[in-house]
Amino acid sequence: MSDRPGRRPRPVGILLSTVRYEERRLLDELERRGIPAVRLDPRTLSFAPRDAERLVGMRVLNREISSQRAALTAESLEAFGAYPVNGATASRVCGNKWSTYVRLRQLGIPTPTTLLAPSPEAGREAIETVGYPAVVKPLSSSWGNRVSLITDRYAADAVLEHCAALPSAVTRTVIVQEAVRPGAPDIRGIVVDGVCVGVIVRAGGDWRNNVARGATVEQHPPDEEIQRLCVRAAAAVGARIAGVDLVEGADGHHLVLEVNSRVEFQGFERATGVDVAARIVEACVSEPTDVKVPV
Repeated sequence: MSDRPGRRPRPVGILLSTVRYEERRLLDELERRGIPAVRLDPRTLSFAPRDAERLVGMRVLNREISSQRAALTAESLEAFGAYPVNGATASRVCGNKWSTYVRLRQLGIPTPTTLLAPSPEAGREAIETVGYPAVVKPLSSSWGNRVSLITDRYAADAVLEHCAALPSAVTRTVIVQEAVRPGAPDIRGIVVDGVCVGVIVRAGGDWRNNVARGATVEQHPPDEEIQRLCVRAAAAVGARIAGVDLVEGADGHHLVLEVNSRVEFQGFERATGVDVAARIVEACVSEPTDVKVPV
C-alpha cells in the first residue's frame, strides 16, 4: 500500500480483544510511521452497514487472541472488502492443529507422525500406534494448555477420559503425536513475507518449552535448513506472517511441530534484536504477495 507524498496515510486496522506486549509494539510502530490505527474488537463487530463502509479496502493486522474469533472475523473482513493479514485461510488452518498437520503433510514438509482421535477409543488406538511416550493435544490451544505427555496406559486413560467429558465434539477431539525428544530444546523461527527474519532456541520451563511456562530463550546460529523449513511451513498454511515451531529429531534433521499465524515475539525480539513489529507493519502496508511454497 503506497501513498503519494504529502497525503495522509490510510488507516490500518488492528484486530484485537487484548493488548499485550506485541500489540503495544505494533501500535507504537504504526504511530511512529504516522499511520492512523483503527482498533477493531471482534467481540463487538457486527458488520452492520456502518462497519462495512469503513472496512472496504482497509488493511487489518489480525492479532485476536482467540483462534475461533480470529478465523471467523478474518473471513468476515475479507467478505466485506478488507484485507486481513494474515488472511482467513491462514487463520483457520493455524487455529486447528490437525488442519495444520494435513497441510504440512500434503506438501511434504517433515512433521512428527500425527493421528486424529475423535473419541477415547480412537485415542487409545492412536497412542498404541505411535508408541510411548506420545503427546496428546487439543485441536486448538496456546501456551501448551491441555497438551499432555503420555508415558503409560494409565496416563492415557486419565487424559482421554477427561477429554470425553468436555462439552462439545470439537473439544473432545484431540490429536495424538509422536513425542520427539520430549524435554529437549525446541526452535522457533519467524517468517514475514517469505523471509525467515530470525530463529531462537527455547529450553527449560517444563517439557513443553513455552516461554509462558518459564522457558529461556536465546538466538539460534544461522541455519539454512531451519530457515528454509520455516519459510516452507508458513507458505504451506498460506501465512504471510508466522511463527514456526520445530524440533530436532534423533537423526539430526528438523521436524515442524506447529505454525502460529498470530505469533508472540517478545522473547524473540529480546534474543535476536530483530524489530519484528516493524517487519509486520511493513508487510501490512505493502502490496499483498502470493504465498507460494518454495521447493
